[in-house]
Amino acid sequence: MLQYVDVMRDPIHDYIHVTEIEEAVINSPFFQRLRLLKQTPGASWVYPGANHTRFEHSLGVMHLAGELATKLLNEEKSWRELPENEKLNRIQKVRLAGLLHDVGHGPFSHVFEEFLRRIDSKVTHEQISER
Repeated sequence: MLQYVDVMRDPIHDYIHVTEIEEAVINSPFFQRLRLLKQTPGASWVYPGANHTRFEHSLGVMHLAGELATKLLNEEKSWRELPENEKLNRIQKVRLAGLLHDVGHGPFSHVFEEFLRRIDSKVTHEQISER
């Protein structure tokens, strides 16, 4: 089992536990900026309670990705036969991928990418994430 160092309360997933490396990523300015980016931009104009950020979304994706990876460990033959440290390593990688999948998003979500295309930047939010 992964070694968790912190826990966060989530209204959808109840408690989300985080490892040391996940906590370091979450506390980084690159990830913290996701608190300012809405997951559903514009929806709050129609539904004022629809205030969901990329930050919250990414924590949930990390949690669910970890659940999926753990399920694969128990059910997928090729994973079941791995050494324990490799299993944990793979779970951690899957969780980090879920955590970081939106880190390159700009304001107004995918609308920002249309702006980037219009100014001929030839960069996507995935490329921004990599950088």
